[in-house]
This record gives sequence, structure tokens and C-alpha cells, in this order.
Amino acid sequence: MDRPGIFEKAASLLEAGEKIALVTVIATSGSSPGKVGYKMLVYAGGNETLGTVGGGFVEAEVVGHAGNLLTEVTSQVLQFELGETPDDEKGICGGAVEMLVETFDETALLLFEAVSTGKGGMLISVVSPDQPPKKVLLNDDELIAATANIRPSPKAVEIIRQAVAENPRGTRTTCEGMELFVESTAACPMAVLFGAGHLSYHIARYAKSAGFRVAVFDERSEYANRDRFPDADEIVVGDFSKVSEHIHEDIDSYIVIVTRGHKCDEIVLEQALGTDAAYIGMIGSKRKTLTIFDNLRAKGITDQALSRVYAPIGLSLGAITPEEIALSIVCELVKIRRLGRDHDIRHMTISAGGIAQ
Repeated sequence: MDRPGIFEKAASLLEAGEKIALVTVIATSGSSPGKVGYKMLVYAGGNETLGTVGGGFVEAEVVGHAGNLLTEVTSQVLQFELGETPDDEKGICGGAVEMLVETFDETALLLFEAVSTGKGGMLISVVSPDQPPKKVLLNDDELIAATANIRPSPKAVEIIRQAVAENPRGTRTTCEGMELFVESTAACPMAVLFGAGHLSYHIARYAKSAGFRVAVFDERSEYANRDRFPDADEIVVGDFSKVSEHIHEDIDSYIVIVTRGHKCDEIVLEQALGTDAAYIGMIGSKRKTLTIFDNLRAKGITDQALSRVYAPIGLSLGAITPEEIALSIVCELVKIRRLGRDHDIRHMTISAGGIAQ
């Protein structure tokens, strides 16, 4: 579950008058299944959760502890040493994990609503055990929302901004005598699916569960609609020749071209190459890819531009079924998102003799 989704659920619970607990992994050492920035929401008296802080025995213990805190508005820091032998039911990781547990009532609604929008900013949490949670959301230098009457000084904001730039998923830092956990609230990246056929149907589901926002674009309203894509963040029905008028593909966008035919794929790809998208992938065989690339070269598209294209699309998993192919594509999106283009990622590239795998 992506973090905006957790905050959105939290806001809906607070609006309904329910108390919630937010658990955040704020530090780890050694080998730990829960990574810094992992979050879990505990609600319904401790009987329901959303998200994860690593699973296993430790998570079960944290859920129980958070559930017991729901009668008050407070915060605590929990530390766990993870076992090193198989007989230790806490696991065999041999690391340690530290979690911030915060409980909230309806007075925190504004903050959770603000974070759930997915707009860029910095979420600052004061690590102050046994006190009401102190959280501040800043967008640039503007205070968007807070659960306490505090505001970092301009000098502190610069320190926090640098810490977030280096560790966007979150990091602990000390600033002006306060122990802080700071993290980015930037929107999740957008997987822009051109084509709304059976393959996109599965890609959308996998991408959403992997923490991407999803936009679907197709010329056919009978395919691009809310019934087929109930969880899509955006659905556009329009002419493929006018893609740029509807969706702005930027560095946080991952373009997946899986339209109904070669001609439409080429039309979309030509426009996609004019964007700063982090990823551009196109479905199809090597022969199809060579043909489309030759057509685009004839229009003045350079080999350097074409080398950005992942085609054939997806990681090599031996995929056959639409579900498996969709999974291989989303795996590639995750790999690019987390590791970048240069991390031993094999895809179709331009060479003097054509395209090489």
C-alpha cells in the first residue's frame, strides 16, 4: 500500500470519528524486513490494519501495542532486536528496528487530508515519546498543516530539506534540539497506460498495488472506463494523435504503450519521445520495433532518442499469459523506479546492425 493511500484511509477514519494509530519504521540496522519509511495503519480497536512494517512476529506485537494505545492521543518509540537463530521466533535477521507509534483523533484530520493528496512536500515528525504526536507538513517554506503549534526555523527547514533530498523515504535527524523523522510526501509516480485492452487491465492492477498511480488512455470508451479500471487515478478517452493535449508526461511518469495496433503504438511513441518520462516501454516483437523505429528515423527521430525505449517491454520472465506479461512489465517499472536505467537493465537498444537484446 502506497503512503498516500494509507493517509487517505486514515483521513476517512478520522472523519468518521474513529481513532487511529500510525506506525512508522524510523530506523533500522543490520538485516531487517521492515525498511525505513514503511508504514502501517492500525484501527478498529486494533483489529484492522493497512500497510506493513515488515510482517512477522514483530509486526504482530506492534499491532497489539498500537491497539492498546488507541484510547489516548500519544506517541511511543518501540525498539526490537531481531533474533539470529531459527529458534528465536522474532526471526533470523540479526538486525534491529525502531518504530514510531502515534495515535490520533479527529483533530489531526486536516494533516492527514493534506498528505493524502500526494502533493510534494516534507512531513516532519517530532520523536517525543509519551507526548501527543507533533507532525508538520511543509510545502517549500509554506506550512500546510500541523498537529501542534510548532514551525521549524528557516535554518531548520534547510537542514530538513537536505535530509529529505538524500533520503526521500525517510530518515532520523536532530535539529534545534529536537529529534525528528523527516520524509518526502511527493506524489507516487504515474504509470500512464496507452491502450485499455486486456493487458492494460492487468498492468493497472499490478501497478496500483506496487505503489504507482495509474492513468489509462484509449480512443474507445467501451474499454477506457471506470467499470474496467475502478482504481485508476485518471481515465482519458481521446485521439491517440492528441496525447500531449491530455496528459503531461514528466520525470515522474512511466509510459507503457500497449495500444490495439502498430500504427497507434507508433503515433503514441513519437509523442512520448518528446517528454521527460522516466520510462517509455512499447509492446511488440523485434520486427515490429525495427519497423516503427525506421519510420520514426525517417521523421527525424535520432537513435539517441530511440535508445530510451524499452522494447520488447518487460523483464525476461518467460511470460506467456496476459497476466504474466503484465507482471513482467510492472517488474520493469519497479526496477527502473528503484535502481535507475543504468543498473544492469537489459532491453532493446540501437546498434549499427539494428536492435540488440
